[in-house]
Amino acid sequence: MEIDSRLNHYNGVQPRVFTKIDNQTMGSWVGSDLEPHRNALAGFISGYTSTANSDSQVSLSISLENRVLIFDKEASATTAMNTLVDSELAADPTKSTVTIPQFPNARAYHKVDRPTLWSWYATGQFVIFTSVWDHLSGELSQTDVPGMTDLVSKSLTAIPSKISGFSPASAQERNSSSPDLDGMLARAVPAINDQVPGLTVPGVYDRHGGLQISRQPDLDRTLFETAGVDRVAFNGGYLYRAKDAESAAAVTNQHATFTKFYRKVSSPPGLPIARCYELKNPTTKSKMRYYCSVNFDRYAADISANQLTDAYQRISAQYALLANGK
Repeated sequence: MEIDSRLNHYNGVQPRVFTKIDNQTMGSWVGSDLEPHRNALAGFISGYTSTANSDSQVSLSISLENRVLIFDKEASATTAMNTLVDSELAADPTKSTVTIPQFPNARAYHKVDRPTLWSWYATGQFVIFTSVWDHLSGELSQTDVPGMTDLVSKSLTAIPSKISGFSPASAQERNSSSPDLDGMLARAVPAINDQVPGLTVPGVYDRHGGLQISRQPDLDRTLFETAGVDRVAFNGGYLYRAKDAESAAAVTNQHATFTKFYRKVSSPPGLPIARCYELKNPTTKSKMRYYCSVNFDRYAADISANQLTDAYQRISAQYALLANGK
C-alpha cells in the first residue's frame, strides 16, 4: 500500500522468510538452474518476500511481489545479482531486457508473450527482486510494459530507504537469540503443515510488519493503531496482542465481520464466545472454507480451515493456550 495505494488486497501468498537460494525457495520467478552458480551466490544470509494484489479478483488485478535478499557485504550482493540475471537471460533467449529510467543500475526483463516484468537491483548489501504480473492485461492479450515499469520504479523508490538502516545480526547472534518475540509463538496454536518446507513459516511482527500478513491490510492499518496492536504472530493461525482486553475484543469484532459471501455457523462446542463463518461457495480454491475468531484478555486470534471440525478444534486449542498461559 505504501508503494501504490491500489495494492491493498491480500493475494493468498504468505510472506516467506527463506535462508537458501535455490529453485525451491526462489519458486517460479527463477527458471534457470542455479546449482552451477553456487559459489557466485556465496554470502547470502536470508531473504523476505512481500506480495499484494490490486483487486480481490485475481484476473482483474495487478500483482506485485518484492523480495529482499540480504548478503554479508556489498560485493556479494552485486555479484549475486549479475549472476542471477545472466543465468536467467541465458536460459531463456525470449526474455527482452527493459530499462528502468530512474534506476539505470537495475537489471530488468520481460517476455513478449507474458504480462510479467522482472527486475533485480543491488543496493548496499541487499538485492531487491521485483516482479509485476498484470493479470488484466493478460486477459486482454496485452502487455503493458510502461505500466509494469512504473510499479518497479515505485518499489525501488520506496524500499531502499526502509532497509538502508538495517544491519543483519551476526551468525553468533542469529544462532543464540530466540525468534519468538515476547513469547507470541508460544501462545499461538502450531501449524498443522509445518513439515512442508516453505509452506508455512512461523513469525512474529511489529504493528507495521503485521500488515504484511494481514488478509485486509487496508482496514487493519487503522485497526492496529486504534487497538494498540504491537505484536502479530503467524503460526497455525493469526495472533494479535492489543493494548488491553477491550481493544482485543475490537480486533475480533472487526475480523468477524464478513461480507455477503459468508454465512455464520455455530460456535465450537464449549466455546460460545468464538465466532465462526463459512464461505458460501466452498469451491473457491483461493480461500479457506471456514474462519473462526476469538479473544482472551489482550489477545485476539483468527483461525481458518477447510473442515469445520478442524476449525473448531484449533480455535478451541488457541483459546486454551491463551487462557492457560495468562
